[in-house]
Amino acid sequence: MTTLENNQLNLFPDVMLTPAPRQEQLVMSHNALVQWKSQIFDYKQKVRESKPPQQVTLFDIAPNHCDPDQIDPLNK
Repeated sequence: MTTLENNQLNLFPDVMLTPAPRQEQLVMSHNALVQWKSQIFDYKQKVRESKPPQQVTLFDIAPNHCDPDQIDPLNK
């Protein structure tokens, strides 16, 4: 049984994979990180406390003649 890898075409045969270089120095200061986290916390608190948006209709549509939650196709 052959593996899937043997059946695949190698589009880049000469490319050597090398790991990406890592930065040893922090990109963001401690104070900037704390402020950023605080802003995210404040935003999430506002979202949790606010009511979710309600679905509204653009046009006056007559109510349905049946309740879709009551439909049971397996009930005779």
